[in-house]
Amino acid sequence: MLVGLGHVDLVCRDLERSLAFYASVLGPLGLQPPVLFEGERGEQIHYLRFPTAGSGSLGLRQAQEKQAFELYAPGLHHLAFRVESEADVEAAHAAAVDAGAEVLHAPRRWPEYHPTYFATFFLDPDGFRVEVASRGDARLV
Repeated sequence: MLVGLGHVDLVCRDLERSLAFYASVLGPLGLQPPVLFEGERGEQIHYLRFPTAGSGSLGLRQAQEKQAFELYAPGLHHLAFRVESEADVEAAHAAAVDAGAEVLHAPRRWPEYHPTYFATFFLDPDGFRVEVASRGDARLV
């Protein structure tokens, strides 16, 4: 039986910049410092674990090619992180702004998803779309 998402790995143009970005934006919300593992090509994968044991992690690794990510090309559309409160969404938004992220949508309610769905959307240093959301219907997040 499927029990959840284990991890998501992102390939970054500038690994150090991405590590700093995620530490500053999601670290205050409980994202743990990276644990290192060797990847299949000998690269280091930096897994930033979620605060609850077994709840997953975000893996970051250095790109070996300079090809840019394209949001609406086939592949990843966005990462969605669930937090406990609207205050956490606001805090992530403020940290993303401080980190220089391009904000796509400031924090607001998204009733088209669920009457209590509250989220912000912004781009990480590689142009990956990141969502931070609270509440809502558990079937959507």
